[in-house]
Amino acid sequence: MGDTTRTFFAIEIPENLQREIERLQARLTDDVLGCRWTMSRPFHMTLAFLGDVPNRSLESLQRVVASSVCRFQPFDLRFDGLGAFPSPRRPRVMWAGLTAQEPAVLRELRESVVAAADLGGHRVDEERFHPHVTLGRFKPGRRRPCDLTAIVERYRSWSCGEFRAVDVVGFASRGLGSGSVYEVLSRARLSGEKSQSPT
Repeated sequence: MGDTTRTFFAIEIPENLQREIERLQARLTDDVLGCRWTMSRPFHMTLAFLGDVPNRSLESLQRVVASSVCRFQPFDLRFDGLGAFPSPRRPRVMWAGLTAQEPAVLRELRESVVAAADLGGHRVDEERFHPHVTLGRFKPGRRRPCDLTAIVERYRSWSCGEFRAVDVVGFASRGLGSGSVYEVLSRARLSGEKSQSPT
């Protein structure tokens, strides 16, 4: 193990909906050519990706994030259609969208995590936030990218259900030859309380 850990904070998808995402991936395989499907568990919605964080800073970082997000109450999220970055016509990433019953709460939670990370000395470079779960990625190369326009339209009303977000999870991402392995570092409950320590 090195001196740093590749770290991000996210909302974890419940096990029953993770199985539904895997069923969706299997259903799309024949129609979506050239996609390398995400196999690493757990599926999650990233709030803030911090990259390599010094191991000596991990505990204090988790503590400041937990203190920042505990004031939020649990809230509901629902899967809502498919899409791609940067566009369905020339995709690099295919995703399943998520919407909150109160979108402002999700935005504020994300901003709180980013501000806490910044306070801890770890700047989050990605300013845009589009709530999603990554389904797969397209490897750049000579082959013309798969046009997902028709598929995105076909699955415009797709949903595998909704769930309640109850905590913000700190993850370590460890790369292996077959992909990434995600290890839970901490859980910060959304409890509506003034202060909290990560578990």
